[in-house]
Amino acid sequence: MQNILGRRAVVIGSGIGGLSAAAVLVGYFEEVVILERDEIAPFIQSRPGTPQDRHPHGLLAGGLKTLDEILPGFRRGLAAAGAVSVNIAREIRIENPAIGAFPRRDFGLSLLFASRPLIEAVLRGRVLAFGNVSLWPRCRVVEIVEENRAVCGVRYDSGPARSQTLDCDLVVDASGRAGPTLLLLDALGWQRPEATEVRLEIGYSTAIVRFDARERPEWKVVVSEPNPPGSALKAVFVPLEGDRWYLTIADRRAVPRLESWDDFSEACSQLNMPTLSRLLRHAQPIETGRHFVFPGNRWNQFERLDTLPRGVLPIADSLCRLSPSYGQGMTSAVRQARLLLDALNGATAEPDPIAAAQAVFMRDVPAVIHAPWRMASGVDLAFPEARGKRPEHFEEHRRFQSMLVRAAVEDPVVHRAMVEVGQLLQPPTLFEEPHIRERIEMWSAKAAT
Repeated sequence: MQNILGRRAVVIGSGIGGLSAAAVLVGYFEEVVILERDEIAPFIQSRPGTPQDRHPHGLLAGGLKTLDEILPGFRRGLAAAGAVSVNIAREIRIENPAIGAFPRRDFGLSLLFASRPLIEAVLRGRVLAFGNVSLWPRCRVVEIVEENRAVCGVRYDSGPARSQTLDCDLVVDASGRAGPTLLLLDALGWQRPEATEVRLEIGYSTAIVRFDARERPEWKVVVSEPNPPGSALKAVFVPLEGDRWYLTIADRRAVPRLESWDDFSEACSQLNMPTLSRLLRHAQPIETGRHFVFPGNRWNQFERLDTLPRGVLPIADSLCRLSPSYGQGMTSAVRQARLLLDALNGATAEPDPIAAAQAVFMRDVPAVIHAPWRMASGVDLAFPEARGKRPEHFEEHRRFQSMLVRAAVEDPVVHRAMVEVGQLLQPPTLFEEPHIRERIEMWSAKAAT
């Protein structure tokens, strides 16, 4: 294998980001070891380390496309495991307080919806099929070990015995909060990165429902968007495997949690449009009272540090944690893994390929994070109680978003562009293309007359 850059790489964490990174590393290291603090059950179930996995999850179209590039056939395997295919715009109803609902259209784009445990299980199965990858459960990382400012191992606990050290050439920190990387910087006496935060505590309550065959819902997915700055109430209705649906209600944390089915029904009656209330008349609740509180978006800006110890790479939530309301976290993690693949591939001829790949990844990762960060934090910052610095031209950006939404209702070309950017298939600069910008401005001018 001519592209081998080192003997062993260690990945901390077996979530979507860690597994995607491991899939990339297999072609560049003789051995890849994934250290996971949770037990990994032989069947599909939630993990304590991912409390949010009991709520809706989805890979955006951009994430599915990227995973299929990293692991050809992943999408097909996820569908075979029970994920539900949904046509964007034709089978998804998005309700917005400003415009009502987007019209039904068919752009030939589709998503797969499934529970987070199923998505992880399918991805884990694909990654562990590589002969040089192993996953070690019940291993809690104590520290990243360095020598002469370069990573040389990981110390971990795996039970009552003394901690052990695993030698390695590269550590990918997909632990979720970057704890191991931050502790390494502390041990060296180096500065921690600044963190950009947008804090808006949102509480999530989720129920699982099913329908009789004769009472199938008209829409596979319904999203009722919030109405900032006044109302943070949001509802999401999405399918999962096993002919079931999630119903999640999100609101400010101060709002009482929803426990009974009557609580969920009452919350739906307060939405801007009656779609969900009508649809749920035929729903049969299987489970209610799943709860989760998300404190806010956080970007640990490691890329702004002058340097990092050689051979350590924070990735996924360790770099940037995004509100689950917008469904971008897993796709952002997968796209970062693809960036790592490109960085490793471009560094094979360098004198120190690991250091070169690390430098390229940290230089380029902000471009991957920026679009989902702007979309997620931009909505949250529209609420006055959100804590965080409003970026320059924030109000101008909000006005443009309003113009975009109204134009998308009228114009299928603008609607498709909005979908492609929102699904992380295209960059936001698509809106600056003359053929798109002119249409947005035209519909805005018509609305003003």
